[in-house]
Amino acid sequence: QGIRVNIYLEDWSNGYRDTPKYVYKMVGALGDDGVERIMLPDTLGVMSPDQVYESLQDMQYRFPWAGFDFHPHNDYGLAVANAMFAVKSGIRCIHSTMNCLGERAGNASLAEVAVVLKDQLGAELSIDEANLSPVSEMVENFSGKRLARNSPIVGEDVFTQTSGIHADGDKKGGLYHNPI
Repeated sequence: QGIRVNIYLEDWSNGYRDTPKYVYKMVGALGDDGVERIMLPDTLGVMSPDQVYESLQDMQYRFPWAGFDFHPHNDYGLAVANAMFAVKSGIRCIHSTMNCLGERAGNASLAEVAVVLKDQLGAELSIDEANLSPVSEMVENFSGKRLARNSPIVGEDVFTQTSGIHADGDKKGGLYHNPI
């Protein structure tokens, strides 16, 4: 029928930690069913970057036929770091949202993930960074959820240095220039 099938393994991170044999059996059973993508979410944002790296390496090793996505939540403030470590492990599809919108503390910030992957890992992305701030502002207006002025990448104060040694460094020729 030409239907494309993607599977979302709700609470994969806790399932992988608590009952990995069940996860392996379930994913293994999907192998012959034409599933195109399998999304592995850290549903409650409980994984550390090292845990993300090791578990995703394991999943890719065990199921080389699978196309895995990673879906990080930000409950511990680790969603962007976890996205980076997922990419380091070989994952090529990261779920993110503008302005971290999502359940509880939200999901990984698209702006932060895009800039971190490009600047820290040298990834080539098809995201025009010039559009991140205007889109962030539009999402802010539609959602009613305001960003802190000091939010990374898209916050109003992200390029502002007003006091102390940083401001002095700027006066002396951009000593604290930020590659962002």
